[in-house]
Amino acid sequence: MANEYPVEIDGTTGEVEPIPPQRGQRYRCKLDTLQDVRREMAKVYREARSEVINPATASKLVWCLQAVGKVIEGSDLEKRVEALEAKQ
Repeated sequence: MANEYPVEIDGTTGEVEPIPPQRGQRYRCKLDTLQDVRREMAKVYREARSEVINPATASKLVWCLQAVGKVIEGSDLEKRVEALEAKQ
């Protein structure tokens, strides 16, 4: 499946990351796992450091990503508890 946006390849990890769309374009990122959230936080950090996005905007985005991460953690814990209770 082709990516609809241009990509950037991280020189250290070799991971392919989409380049953020211009204002008015839609941007979707996968945030299904804590790894996805971590990757997106790192991308936001790199964009703020390289002045692609405003640090204030980056701060707000990271705050939202932290909230998503907490929801994922809670959901994972809930599934584990349910699995343990089902065994009893």
